[in-house]
Amino acid sequence: MSATRLLVLGVVRFSGRAHGYQVRRELLSWGAEQWANVKPGSVYHALRQLLKNGMLRSAGVEESGEGPERTLFELTESGEDEFVRLLNKALSDASAKPEFFGSGIAFLTCQPRDRVIRLLRFRLARLEAEQQNLRSMLGDGPASDDKPEHVWELFRSWIVAGDAAVGYTRELVARLENGAYTMAGEEEWTAFGEPGPIESAQR
Repeated sequence: MSATRLLVLGVVRFSGRAHGYQVRRELLSWGAEQWANVKPGSVYHALRQLLKNGMLRSAGVEESGEGPERTLFELTESGEDEFVRLLNKALSDASAKPEFFGSGIAFLTCQPRDRVIRLLRFRLARLEAEQQNLRSMLGDGPASDDKPEHVWELFRSWIVAGDAAVGYTRELVARLENGAYTMAGEEEWTAFGEPGPIESAQR
């Protein structure tokens, strides 16, 4: 739910105003159904919950030639706060599920460069500490205990996956430090995901 909530807030945020079908169409175009398990029903559920919790508000309706009018949504101040909170957590939490971390990557340009680097460095430090602890706990190979010998392969898979996460995070930090991407505050209206002028939801 955290990944879907972050993605829905992010799409409404940069759209200015958006209806459910627009949010769903945008996320499907990113392939979010595959990498974040975002289903059409979960998009509409998230919109309803965010509206109920005061993080979105109704911004009128839009005529549709394909059916009934579509309700437009826009972020409230609470919605902006929630978007930033979730984004910061997605980028810094070493234990974040892949779909939540991926959602953070999708909107990393919405924060200033130095802040994103700081968040990712925090994640990296935690990942490195976890890898050190895991290696210390598991030693160099199968222990002579009552576990089947091949169970070591499961533990080895944790180490390999953790090493990959460390390597990727370290590389991403280096790319950002070297100026990759346009980040929030660097140029007006050019950072992906940043709010632009409010336009009609029709594209």
